[in-house]
Amino acid sequence: MSEQEAPGGLGRVQAFINTADLPDGPDELEDPPGAAEWIRRHGGETTAISPVEHRNLIEVREALRDLLEAHTGKNVAGEPRVRLQKLLGKASLTPVVDAFGPSLVPAHTSGVDGFLALLSAAIVEAGYRGTWERLKVCRADTCRYAFYDESKNGRGHWCSMKVCGTREKARSYRARKKESAAVE
Repeated sequence: MSEQEAPGGLGRVQAFINTADLPDGPDELEDPPGAAEWIRRHGGETTAISPVEHRNLIEVREALRDLLEAHTGKNVAGEPRVRLQKLLGKASLTPVVDAFGPSLVPAHTSGVDGFLALLSAAIVEAGYRGTWERLKVCRADTCRYAFYDESKNGRGHWCSMKVCGTREKARSYRARKKESAAVE
């Protein structure tokens, strides 16, 4: 897995997606108290999370993960964009204009909705900076780790070429060999 953290607030989005070590690893958002603690450690302000808020957090995480597959060129099914837009609909952002330019900032940072506003503001900022498309999800089905693609051409597909990339290329090679042997 790549250790490269995305720049700015996009790093928080990346960390949020990576709270679950797929496919069977630990999930830092496993229960409401754990999720509240994780949010506090990552800039949010919350004391308790209801079961509904907890379910919403998990749904946002997985919708983001699904959406970011498109950044590797994968055809994304199920309209995660629409799902994510609905889930982030309560994220209240306020426009701010200062000497450095315009930005959108969370209207408040308390509770789950405030944390989702922090994520939303980071996503909007990344869109303006041109870094959003470089936040990707590993194409390996057994990984799906969020990574920041620093490759020169921005066309990376795997969180780590040494691990996931090598495995996927070896699988592809074996499949081609098997296919060509069947044809002969």
